[in-house]
Amino acid sequence: MTMAWDQSRTARVLRAVEERVTGAREGSVLVEAAESLASRAERVVRHSYGYRWLTAEPDPSVVVIDLRKTYTVGPFVRVLERVVDPIERAWEGSRLESVTVAVGSALSGSWTGRLLITLLEPPEPPANDTDEKTE
Repeated sequence: MTMAWDQSRTARVLRAVEERVTGAREGSVLVEAAESLASRAERVVRHSYGYRWLTAEPDPSVVVIDLRKTYTVGPFVRVLERVVDPIERAWEGSRLESVTVAVGSALSGSWTGRLLITLLEPPEPPANDTDEKTE
């Protein structure tokens, strides 16, 4: 004797669990708060300068030049590429790196460190007329 899946005890239990979960979800303050928070977060991200910049269509009038292939800047870029890699390898794991990280951690929580962070923080990008019209 084979039982049809819809009439099996397992199927009845699963349907009962599904009904209870659906009933608990409907009208749940926690679910509504989570959906509201997710909706707000999505709006904030979509209207952020960074998101608009990353998702903007490229300007067809912009010409991209590989500076490594130019005669004036190319030699400097090649020198930097040859010098930076060895310096980076020497820096990683060095005593100077660990001392710098420790000093940075100590200063970041101090009044002076917070003041420097405030003073050196870059300004907000200027709003364009086109950005204001789209919002």
